[in-house]
Amino acid sequence: MAETEGVIQFECCLAAPGAELPDDLAQPLLAWRKVLRRLELIGQTEARYGGLGYGNISRRVPGAAGGFLITASQTSGIADAGVEHLVWVRRWDLGRFQVEAEGALPPSSESLTHAMLYANDPQVNWVLHGHCPDIWQNAAAVGLAAIDADVGYGSPQMAAAVTSLLSTTCVRPLVFVTLGHQDGVFACGGSVEATGGALVAALARALACRKP
Repeated sequence: MAETEGVIQFECCLAAPGAELPDDLAQPLLAWRKVLRRLELIGQTEARYGGLGYGNISRRVPGAAGGFLITASQTSGIADAGVEHLVWVRRWDLGRFQVEAEGALPPSSESLTHAMLYANDPQVNWVLHGHCPDIWQNAAAVGLAAIDADVGYGSPQMAAAVTSLLSTTCVRPLVFVTLGHQDGVFACGGSVEATGGALVAALARALACRKP
């Protein structure tokens, strides 16, 4: 693949963290990040993607505050991440390909894809993005939606493709692969339990397609 994993392709206006993040927002996100790491959907290893970190997780911030919390760029290799490894994306502008965020570290390189999922469906409160060769290679066999191979990760084209997919697919939670982003798979939905469950179910169906 010509792409370079983990490279931020948008302009980020990053401000220092404001008030401490409430535990009821941060801790479930961090707990599910651990689940995805144990499944190797999030992580970092020398054997994959040139040793760069892969995968991320976010959740909508409810109420007037708005935006979403997302894991910071290139923190996937940290086993026990804390609130300091989360970023609050407050606003975004697809036209300028820009995000405004608060945190000690820049947000994930996939932040605008997450933003489009939240912006286009008020029912979406969680987005899980992992890298899984089994799901990616067997997406058609298990009936998953797919973003075309000519759409690069973290690009304006990816954001537009996600918008189109949401408008034509009413199923939630929704699991889909990004054929132009090696091994990339997204799950989005209302609750993290349902969204994570749909992603794990897709993994199980993909594993069932493996030849003995």
